[in-house]
Amino acid sequence: MRQSAPLFPDGAASRVVLIGCSDFDDIGLPAIPAVKANLSDLRSAFTDQTHGILPPEHCRVLADPANHRSVGMALAQAAREAEDLLLVYYTGHGLLDEDGLLHLALSSTDPAHVGFTGVPTDLVKRYLGRARARLRVLVLDCCFSGRAVAAMTESGSLLSAQLDMSGTYTLTSTTATAPSHAPPGQRHTAFTAALLDALSQPEPLTLDGIHQHIDTVLQGAGLPRPQRRSVNAAGDLALARGPVQPPGTSTKAAADGAHEVRFRRTPPTAPPADGHRDTIAAVFFLVALVTLTLLFGGWRVLLITAAAVLGCGGLITLLAVVAERVRYELIIDGQGLRVARGKRSACVSWADTECVGVLRTIANHSNVLIVRLRPDTPRPLGFGKGANHHVPDQRYVIVGTLGTYGVDPVRLRSAIEHFAGGIYRTDQQLLEMDPRLR
Repeated sequence: MRQSAPLFPDGAASRVVLIGCSDFDDIGLPAIPAVKANLSDLRSAFTDQTHGILPPEHCRVLADPANHRSVGMALAQAAREAEDLLLVYYTGHGLLDEDGLLHLALSSTDPAHVGFTGVPTDLVKRYLGRARARLRVLVLDCCFSGRAVAAMTESGSLLSAQLDMSGTYTLTSTTATAPSHAPPGQRHTAFTAALLDALSQPEPLTLDGIHQHIDTVLQGAGLPRPQRRSVNAAGDLALARGPVQPPGTSTKAAADGAHEVRFRRTPPTAPPADGHRDTIAAVFFLVALVTLTLLFGGWRVLLITAAAVLGCGGLITLLAVVAERVRYELIIDGQGLRVARGKRSACVSWADTECVGVLRTIANHSNVLIVRLRPDTPRPLGFGKGANHHVPDQRYVIVGTLGTYGVDPVRLRSAIEHFAGGIYRTDQQLLEMDPRLR
């Protein structure tokens, strides 16, 4: 990726404020569990001892702030102290008021009264405009965040004039009219996952380079494209001095120079059982069983029936436990990609691979990892018919859905590009290459 020479901020004179809301009082605002990891992992990236841009005490995290006061105090303090870089990041729900103005939701925000209970983005931008920092960055990971970019481009406004006095950069997760995305079960929201992946690249990326990286990742996943606005030299600013270890990468893999990247499906945690309901149902079942058996068969039949019921129940429980413990792994290394499903395994080598990518299926709305083999390459052993009877010809191998192996699509793409070079293809590129995949 070609970009300008990175401009590194003075960490001692820089301040970063990370704001995020994952839990909300109003039932109309669903929880966003990934927000917590967004905040913690971004803080780790910005304050990494080797590759970060500032010391830990200059990065403030506001997790689930309940009111405007805490947000305002944090922004005001950072605006007073920052002389080189002031960066403000928000992740959570973005809500529009009756006039279409974007507000950032807090834990206590009432969607019916957004203007009084949310934080207007105009207010956040005013703090940025008043700051004396040489470089100011606003990053929004929320729905309709592109409206922040649109508002800042209005000519003749006082806000625009304030922010244009020095270098500013606004980066948003989506457009002015589109929602942002938090894939269920993933550690991060889609935008922040791509942002963290950009910060972990071998060479430091400027803000313009980060935007291009995120745009490629989100566009490849079929998600709304990020927006940006840059003034003066802000686009040359770098937010990391080198590769930051991606969250979720094992310590051993990092120590070994990332000899492999391993994905493993984690069985879903069952919701807490309703003890009273289960007890009542069990009592009714046992009473009915005893009554019917005594009426029609006597004690001997009762004992035989009870033994049969207990045996079947134990067998069902055992099968359920075994099914949960089946190992589903996807391993990517310098040789190729390997999959393991219980005791069965299969492998595709990079030498036999023309390209590999993730294809979004319309039928079940899942993301499928698919490999296109080189001409005259026999199909690798271990991949059964299953979903592969849907492929256009024998050159394609469907490895499985990303959910089967608990795969983070951002880490997947990064791993393939690291070990196999430029053979990764986005959904759109796969379809352009072979329309039969539709």
